[in-house]
Amino acid sequence: MDDKKMKRTTENVIQEISKFLNGAGAAHDWDDFISISISDPRLDAIRIECSDLRDKYPPGTERKYCSDEGLNRLEEILNDLKAGGPVMGGKEQP
Repeated sequence: MDDKKMKRTTENVIQEISKFLNGAGAAHDWDDFISISISDPRLDAIRIECSDLRDKYPPGTERKYCSDEGLNRLEEILNDLKAGGPVMGGKEQP
């Protein structure tokens, strides 16, 4: 198994989440984002939370990634990243 991790900045993560929420990403952008580990542990924890949204907030239809509640959580993550504040589950990170 390949243990390589992608180097991403907070701005890169903001861009990926924004593209997903706006429907502006290419076909595999979101899958790549949630599937490839990030070298920064804080950003990788955010990536993992994003990848878990579908299970935590199941969609009502196959055409959606997650429920509206899950999309709201993704908006919270995005806003917290932009503000430099808490992200994980609304709790301040160490």
